[in-house]
Amino acid sequence: MAALQGQVPFGDGNAVPLTGGTAKTAVVVTAPANQRLKILGYGFFFDGTSNSAAPGQIRIQRASAAGTSTSATPHPNEEDLTETFQSTWGKNCTVEPTYTNNLKTFTVHPQLGYEYLAPMGQEIIVKGGGILGFELTFAANVDARGYVMFEE
Repeated sequence: MAALQGQVPFGDGNAVPLTGGTAKTAVVVTAPANQRLKILGYGFFFDGTSNSAAPGQIRIQRASAAGTSTSATPHPNEEDLTETFQSTWGKNCTVEPTYTNNLKTFTVHPQLGYEYLAPMGQEIIVKGGGILGFELTFAANVDARGYVMFEE
């Protein structure tokens, strides 16, 4: 890793629509073939309207196949960097990834959000060629927006 840091927004312009009770991957990344990728942090934000709605679930999972999604463009944290990101990002999956290993599950109210910045040395590492997805499931229909910060 050469400290090329960036972030990928999802739901920018168009929110990722979540249908009640149906799991949907909001963002998925495939690391470069021979290079690890660090997940430095992430944020998920929702537009629920009911304060009595059931919390939703966010799962961070490793996958063996990335599924089908809309291409997402990573943005460098430093605008002067001219290097090209080698990872492949997708958002708003229409065909879900094939998940193999759940790393983390947490719940969040659909009127709120969740933001996490990994402490140094505790980032999620995606092996070269590995796939990682962020899957969201809510009981009610809500829209999701957010971002994933990473380093190559």
